[in-house]
Amino acid sequence: MRDVWLSAPSGAIHKMLSFSGETHLSIRSNLFYLSAAVLGTLFWMLSCGASLHPDQLTVHVPKMFSGRIHVITCVAGAPAGEVTLDEQGLGKTSLCPAVDHSVEIEVIRSDRHYKLDSTEVRILRAGDGVSTSIEAQLPR
Repeated sequence: MRDVWLSAPSGAIHKMLSFSGETHLSIRSNLFYLSAAVLGTLFWMLSCGASLHPDQLTVHVPKMFSGRIHVITCVAGAPAGEVTLDEQGLGKTSLCPAVDHSVEIEVIRSDRHYKLDSTEVRILRAGDGVSTSIEAQLPR
């Protein structure tokens, strides 16, 4: 094995390794391209991760209910995706939205079916950021 140094037309110097008559380009010369590919992939992954989708919650409400709903979050054993509210608009879910998440609510009533955008849903949180409940105003 012997080292051979080559000068490229651009002025770059590359180290070549010669093993039993075969010449191989050193990995070091590809370090720039490899680093650029890794950094590009990392940036792409982080930018895609920044666009979080809202959590989805389906709420079944009594037939003639209108007004404010209040769903207690992070309740062990309660359903995560679907909640049935009582006559006062109260319910429980095991859904526990993270600090940087929002929630969209799909409202299902026997006579009406609609969706509340995340801007119409308020997530109440404790001082440490853990969600305590979800509130929203249902139209008539």
